[in-house]
Amino acid sequence: MADDYILFDCPGQVELFTHHSSLRNIFFRLEKLGYRLVVLHLIDSHSLTLPSLYISSLLLSLRSMLQLDLTHLNVLTKIDKLASYPPLPFNLDFYTEVQDLAYLFPHLQSENPGRLGSERFEGLNKAICDLVQDFGLVTFETLAVEDKRSMMALLRAVDRAGGYAFGPAEGVNESVWQVAMKEGGGAEMDVRDVQERWLDRREEFDELEEKEWEEEGRWRKGQDHSGKNGRDDDTMESSRGRSHENKDEDEGLMEMAKKVNDSGIKIVRKS
Repeated sequence: MADDYILFDCPGQVELFTHHSSLRNIFFRLEKLGYRLVVLHLIDSHSLTLPSLYISSLLLSLRSMLQLDLTHLNVLTKIDKLASYPPLPFNLDFYTEVQDLAYLFPHLQSENPGRLGSERFEGLNKAICDLVQDFGLVTFETLAVEDKRSMMALLRAVDRAGGYAFGPAEGVNESVWQVAMKEGGGAEMDVRDVQERWLDRREEFDELEEKEWEEEGRWRKGQDHSGKNGRDDDTMESSRGRSHENKDEDEGLMEMAKKVNDSGIKIVRKS
């Protein structure tokens, strides 16, 4: 189990992470047993579409980080679905880096114009933003679960957070993947790459990816075909080899027959 991750899929009730101590006690017990734990807090990227939803996600993330007191990664999931929502007022890095949150306030005001108690609502959100920025703990990774590169980038972030990427080499049996991850050769995906892939140039990248899949499919078919031909060639070579061996054996028997021709012994080769 030394090279494996164990995933604990926790219940979705947020009070278990923000207020109750049961999960925290379980995690501390696991740490005492020698496990290195990394918390992945998954938040639907739909929360970016409304300033109030995003600010509430910031507060939830911060409270969970303080309550659990463990290595923690906040992850915006379903990032590939963002293009189907109304356009965001800011680039993706504004939401992942969680800085200069005051730029959200004008959009927060336009979210519910004329709402009763809007001044108090706005004041509450400003106080939450100030609190989040004062702690300076909350940032976000991104994830498109069906995209291999996105999954690899998140795995590398987990390795870094848990300290695995900086551990010593484990010997000659260590895989190329493990060495690459530790030495900085793993997948890197900047948030600007995510913005370009899933928001700015999604159709272009989808078309390019589809062509790559088609080429890979043709290559695999070619490999299967060449492998079959290779097996046929091996069979023919084996048959030729057996024929050559049988010919040598027949010649040896004939030579022996000549030597014992006068002894009354008859040599017969049975197939």
